[in-house]
Parts: sequence; structure tokens; C-alpha cells
Amino acid sequence: MWGFMGGGRGALPDKFEEQYHCYSAAMADKAHLEQGDKILLPPSAFDILARLQVDYPMLFQLQSPDKGTLTHCGVLEFTAEEGSCVVPFWMMQNLLIEEGAVLTVSNISLPKANYVKFQAQHVDFLEISNPRAVLEHALRNFSCITKGDVICVPYNSKNYHFEIKEVKPQDAACIIETDCNVDFDAPVGYKEPNFARNGSSAPSSGNGSGAASSSSNGLAGLKKQSAYAPAEHRTSACPSPTPSSLSAGSKHTKGDDNDGEKNATSRTRIVDGKIVRADDDDESNNNNNATSSSSGSTTNNNNNNNNNNN
Repeated sequence: MWGFMGGGRGALPDKFEEQYHCYSAAMADKAHLEQGDKILLPPSAFDILARLQVDYPMLFQLQSPDKGTLTHCGVLEFTAEEGSCVVPFWMMQNLLIEEGAVLTVSNISLPKANYVKFQAQHVDFLEISNPRAVLEHALRNFSCITKGDVICVPYNSKNYHFEIKEVKPQDAACIIETDCNVDFDAPVGYKEPNFARNGSSAPSSGNGSGAASSSSNGLAGLKKQSAYAPAEHRTSACPSPTPSSLSAGSKHTKGDDNDGEKNATSRTRIVDGKIVRADDDDESNNNNNATSSSSGSTTNNNNNNNNNNN
């Protein structure tokens, strides 16, 4: 029975503070913890916290007695083995501790963050099309942030690391359901491009672009000519036909074709149900002329004979 009168031995503590052996999420087969800042505590921790008047969401301070380092986190479940806690590996790196190291875990109340500045630890993060959206989406798995920590953001099967350069209103703050301004420092190893040096000539990227640029420079030296330019302004290197010759030639060709078609059509006709072509008509005319000439010669011969007889 708890004794509250007279300071009995069973008096409840005013603050939760316990020491546990720390193990990484991979060691406990809890790889999903690496995507945020939440840890696993044993069930006995929940029993103690349930009797305390703690602020929600529950936030904790993790401190290494041996290294003197500290950070802050939230809690996901109370399912760890008694005497131990499960922590993301990137958080263990910030605390400079190894598997099985002793951690002091205590509850804490933090204000809402209103400003955070990050610095990517490599320029690879700039290759992402919308890095701000990626980071803001990843921060939904975090409960709080601490100045000086390096957080890990997995994206597209790759881990990106960010150092927290600045936090307001204090060095540690809660980011759950808060309107927070996010800013970025230049990534580690980033160099500003020298536009003054590269502005005069664009760098060539490969043989293909170099050949294309050389060919374009060669074409740029040629004079432009127009088919409608005066004759004295055109050179013999690239002669162009005049519009009059183009129009006259096209009209002549078209007219000859039409005349041929009309003549061929007019010289073909139907006589007594038969198609009579121009060639057949010429042959029949020749035969008729030969017949008429022969009949004419026969008539003349007959007249001459009659005259002789007389």
C-alpha cells in the first residue's frame, strides 16, 4: 500500500528517470524505427509513466553517462525487454555509443518549434527534384529535434543525412502539429558556379556536341540567298531559279499535257457501235483516197477509149 502521509517509502516519483541498456533497431529486428526518432521502452516504464502527470505527447531525453552526450526523442511502443531500450542507429551515432551501452532515459517537456535550419551532408541531395517536400514529408515521423544532431532521411533506397544547424525558440523543440519554418544551408562540399568564367563560352559535353558546334560554325559563314533576290545579289555558288521561269515552266508543261489529252480525246470516236481511234481513222482515209484515185483513173481511161473509137 502506498504511503502518502508522512513521506512513506512507496511515494511516487515526481519525474520519470531510468537507466537501460541500449540496442539498435537492427539488433532488435525493428528496422522501421530508422525512419524516425521514436524508441521502444519496456512495459514497466509505461506503468510508472501512467502514474505521473506527464505532458503529451511523451518526449524523452537520452543521455550517455560515459560520453556526456544527449539528444531527445519520442516513444513508439512499450514492448522492449525489461532493462533495455531500442533506439535508431543514427541516434546512437549522435550519442557516440555502441550496442549494450547504458543510457539514462528521462521524460521532458519541450516547446513547439517555429524555425529549423538544416544542412545536407552531401551535394547528392540537390539531385532530388523537390528536396524541401521530401524533407518535410520525412519529418512527419519525428517527434522533436535537437540542435547539433544529424538525422537520417531515407528516400529512393538511399539515406540522406542532415545536420540540424539551428532550432528556435530553444535548442530542442517539439515538431508535432506545429507550424514551423524550414530553411537550408548550402550542402557540405557545395561550390558556387563561376558564371563570370563560364559565361563567355559554353563548355562542350562530348564529341557529339563538339562536332555539332563546329558544323554550325561552318554553316554560319555562308551567305544567305533568296530566290526572290535581285540577280546581281545572287552568287553562282548556289544558283536559284527565278519566279518567272518557275511559273512559266510549270504553266507550259501543264498546257502541253492538257492539249495532248484534248487532242487524243477528240481524235477518238464511236462509229456504228465501234471505237475508232486516230490511227484507224487515218488508215481508212488513206484507203478511201486510194480507191477514189483508182476509180478516177479508170474513168479517165474509159473516156480516152471512147474518144479513140469515135
